Amino acid sequence: MCTLYILCDILRKMIDLKYIKENPQKIKEIIINRGFDAKKADVDKLLRLEKELSVITVQLNNLRAERNRLSKTFGLKKDKNSMQKAKRIKEQIKVLEKREAQIKKILNEIINWIPNIPLEEVPLGGDETQNEEIKAWIPKIGYVNSKILKSKEGSKKVMPKFAIHGDKQFIPRQHWEIGKMLDIIDIEQGGCVSGSRFYYLKNEAVLIMNGIFHLLTEKLLSEGFILMYVPTLVKERLLYGTSHFPADADQVYKVDSSNVENKRALYLLGSAESSLIGYWMDKVIKKENLPIKATAITTCFRSEAGSWGKDVRGIKRVHQFDKQEMIMIVENSVDQARKAHEYLLSINEWLLQKLELPYRVINMCYGELGYAAAAKKYDYELWLPSQQSFMEVGSNSITTDYQARRLNIRYQDDDKKIKYVYTLNDTGATHRLLIGIIDHYQQSDGSLLVPKVLRKYVGKDKIK
Repeated sequence: MCTLYILCDILRKMIDLKYIKENPQKIKEIIINRGFDAKKADVDKLLRLEKELSVITVQLNNLRAERNRLSKTFGLKKDKNSMQKAKRIKEQIKVLEKREAQIKKILNEIINWIPNIPLEEVPLGGDETQNEEIKAWIPKIGYVNSKILKSKEGSKKVMPKFAIHGDKQFIPRQHWEIGKMLDIIDIEQGGCVSGSRFYYLKNEAVLIMNGIFHLLTEKLLSEGFILMYVPTLVKERLLYGTSHFPADADQVYKVDSSNVENKRALYLLGSAESSLIGYWMDKVIKKENLPIKATAITTCFRSEAGSWGKDVRGIKRVHQFDKQEMIMIVENSVDQARKAHEYLLSINEWLLQKLELPYRVINMCYGELGYAAAAKKYDYELWLPSQQSFMEVGSNSITTDYQARRLNIRYQDDDKKIKYVYTLNDTGATHRLLIGIIDHYQQSDGSLLVPKVLRKYVGKDKIK
């Protein structure tokens, strides 16, 4: 049973009010360095209003106590002066409550724009040129030397120029060309049925994707993950709670609420993260049940607002796709969060190495952390010889207690103190892995080898 949710529970939603009060300038710098709007995330205004709210709270408590005292007096005798005083108090309370509601509304708006505090190892910088390449791996070769990673070009200069599993050296054709030739991807009909950025996967492409999800799920079950089937329509609270709102509200599809219970709007998931994390909202978790590891495969929907003209061909940037998400919930400890972060990354690497696809891992800088909740984020990217560039296929984020505060997820520590948990999320697998497979497993005659690890799911070695 969910506890009553109060939208304006200001103190709970704060990153850490005490920290903001003690470090207002640092918070302002973080807002700017992370690329957030300083006018919307107005720290000075927040602190000023919070101070006013504290004063009003004291005043209201005093007035309500006096009103209650006078109410008891009425029960003993009729006192005209007391009745008049009670009436004045009622009016004062009404005025203060109106101002209190106004302040809470404004504070809510400001708080939703204040991003999480990055961990100390996050590179300072505003764009992708400041990201740090921390590792790279190539099939048949292994991990790329750290000296190469630190060079100007990084691992790009040693990545294969040709399809790594091809029958000979050649620049591979684009995935949409091979997909059409082999009748496994139909973008044209997807456009006819639903419009741009929709597509059909057919035949062996579906088997490949199902195989990837089966492979990863088997791994996660062996690692103790909880396998979940989650709602793909969620309430607004979940998207604010995980910080996809307000900044990314234009990326989300809103469902007409006129025929929904309570006529409350629902939103299509852009990631299972919100549903997975939301399972534990308003709960106090037993410490012995931590860490929690959970995964779900869902269809995801994104409007891709602001990306018109980008990646218009193929299935890289689309409105609908299936994704396997992983989340972890750990104790309120940066060290535990870091260990969990590396653990999730090890699963990402395990999958990419099983598929024998070249990749790199990037430690994202301040300006590239993305949504507000992230305190640290790794992106992992596949190398595509068809484009001679990397393509992001997933990310892995520490969100500290940012989401837990908003969604009220807590645990009891050894000293019986109630604390907010730390949460993490990770992209396990998406359709973009299919793009990488087509790039690296196509043959010079246009046929496509099936990765060895997926052949038992696809039922054949080659698609032709």
